[in-house]
Amino acid sequence: MEEEEEEEWIIPGLTNDVAALILSRFPRSHIRVLSQVCRRWKKFLRSEDCNDVRKLTGTMEEFMCVLMEDKPGTDVYWEVFDSSGNKLGRIPNVPNPGPRKWGYGVTVLNEKILFIGGFMGGIACPIASADVYEFSPATNSWRKLADMNTPRYNFSLAEVDGLLYVFRGCTKYGYPLSSYEVYNPETNQWTLEDSPNTHVDIGFAFSSTSKIYVFDNGTPIIDIYDTKANTWAKLRSDEIMGVYSYTVLRNKVYFLDSELSGCLGLLDPETDTWFSVNVPTEPGGSQSKLGRWNDKVLLFLQNPVGKTKMNGFTKEEGYRWRDCDQIKLSGYHLFNVLIKF
Repeated sequence: MEEEEEEEWIIPGLTNDVAALILSRFPRSHIRVLSQVCRRWKKFLRSEDCNDVRKLTGTMEEFMCVLMEDKPGTDVYWEVFDSSGNKLGRIPNVPNPGPRKWGYGVTVLNEKILFIGGFMGGIACPIASADVYEFSPATNSWRKLADMNTPRYNFSLAEVDGLLYVFRGCTKYGYPLSSYEVYNPETNQWTLEDSPNTHVDIGFAFSSTSKIYVFDNGTPIIDIYDTKANTWAKLRSDEIMGVYSYTVLRNKVYFLDSELSGCLGLLDPETDTWFSVNVPTEPGGSQSKLGRWNDKVLLFLQNPVGKTKMNGFTKEEGYRWRDCDQIKLSGYHLFNVLIKF
C-alpha cells in the first residue's frame, strides 16, 4: 500500500501542489528532457494540469505556430517557433480530411488552436463541412468539438469575451450565408443567429473591445456588431476592399489588399482613421502574407520562400521594414497563430 501511495507523488517527499509549482517553472525548452526523468513527471508535464499551473504562476511562454505547405496545393503541415525564433519542430496535422480542405478557418481560443469548417471537392460543386477540431499544446493532440449548426467555408471569425463568432461564408453548392454562429467553449455548443446583411465575397473580421468589425471583399462597407448591445452598424471605407491577409497588433488591424498595390492598409477602430504604408516590393510581394510575433507585424514573402520582414510600427523604430532573420519558414505560409502554454 505504501508503494502505491508513493507512486502517486510527482516528487517523493513533497505534496503534489508544491511539486507542480516547482516543475511548472522550468522553461518549455526543458520539458523534453524533464519528461524522461520518470513516468510521473512525463504524465504531469504533458497534462492540462501543468498548463493550468503555469497560467496561475505567470510562467506561460508565447509560441508562433505557422501552417504552411511545401508547394501550393500540396498537403499542409505546422511549424512552431519560440519567442527567440528557434524552430521547435512540428505539431500533428488536423485529423483527416483536414489538411486537404480549402476555405477553412484557423484561430486561437483559450490558448488552443481551432480548425473550423472548409470544403472538399471542386470549386464548381464544393462540399462544405461543419467540423471543428481543437489542438491542445499541453497534450500535443487534436480533439473533435461540437459541429457548427451550418456547414460553411470562406467565412470570417473573431473572438470576444471568450466566445467565438463565425460570420457568413458559403455552404454546400456555394450558396451564400447571411447567418452567424457563436461558440461557447464552456458548454461546447454553437448558437445560430441571423445577420442583417448577406455575404458578398471572402472577407475577414476582427474584434476591438466588445465590437466586431466584419469586412466583405468587393464592397466599401464594413459591418460593426456590438456584442454587448446586440446591435449592428455600418462603417464606410474610401475604397472597395480585396483583403487577402491581415493581422491585429495593439488594437489596430493591418491588412494586405489587392486594391492597394505595394501598400499595407491600417485601420485604427478607436479613432476611425485609415492609413496606408509601403511594403517591400521584392518579387512575389503581392502574394505575401501577414503575421504577428514579439509585438511586431511580420511580412512573410512568398518569393523567395522563407524570407520574412518585420515592422514594429513605432516612432522609435521609424516605421521601417527590417529583415527578420530569426524566422525562416520551410514552405509557403498559409496561416499563423500565437499561443501561450
